[in-house]
Amino acid sequence: MRTLKYTISLSILVVCFAASAQEAKKDFVPSEIIFASDVIGLGKTLFSDETKLEFHSKIDFHHYFLAGDFGVDKINLSGEGFDYHSEGTFFRIGPHINMMPYNKHRSSIFFGLMYARSSFNDRMDYSQSDSGWGGGQISYTNDNLKARWFEANMGINVKVVGPLYLGYTIRFKFSKSLSDTGELLPFEIPGFGQAAKGSQFGFNYYVIYKLRFRDKPVPKRPIKVSPREDRDKQEPTGR
Repeated sequence: MRTLKYTISLSILVVCFAASAQEAKKDFVPSEIIFASDVIGLGKTLFSDETKLEFHSKIDFHHYFLAGDFGVDKINLSGEGFDYHSEGTFFRIGPHINMMPYNKHRSSIFFGLMYARSSFNDRMDYSQSDSGWGGGQISYTNDNLKARWFEANMGINVKVVGPLYLGYTIRFKFSKSLSDTGELLPFEIPGFGQAAKGSQFGFNYYVIYKLRFRDKPVPKRPIKVSPREDRDKQEPTGR
């Protein structure tokens, strides 16, 4: 029920924005492609044993974008008597809507819904000590696991200089589905997070480059006329 409430609220927000912008001149010819890289994952890749690389791109159509993400995720966990390894890739795709289309710097606040899918393998090696029954090493593996989920995204992109922007995206991930596993329950799903959770939030901070290939004027904000002003314009003035 909570997931349904979030989805309905965000959908109402999008419908209200679309209704307020319906009078603006529509230009669906693409004018720019956005390329971005998540700096949080890049930092983890450079300064830890994990590999978390995520790249984002989207192309504009009027006030809308077709967005796509691709990522690589590898983790290594170890503790007393065990080693856990997981690696895989993921992608997301879906529409975004620019809720601040009249900004002269082309900064934006956006909302989006995305479909996500992940493919990965994981392995657990467990060392069993000799307790009278003999010792040894036990391994559990999962090969070619598949997972899918949906996301509601909200984010901000702000111009720094020229085509360089900075921005972040908040993700609500829900309706997760995981393929059948063996005796080993995966600890983490690439792109989603902890496998034991059915829904969760995520956060990305991006360095963004906008490649513009067409001069697309910033649309003017529609001027709202009150019903009384509209009536006064239509009625002839007496002498």
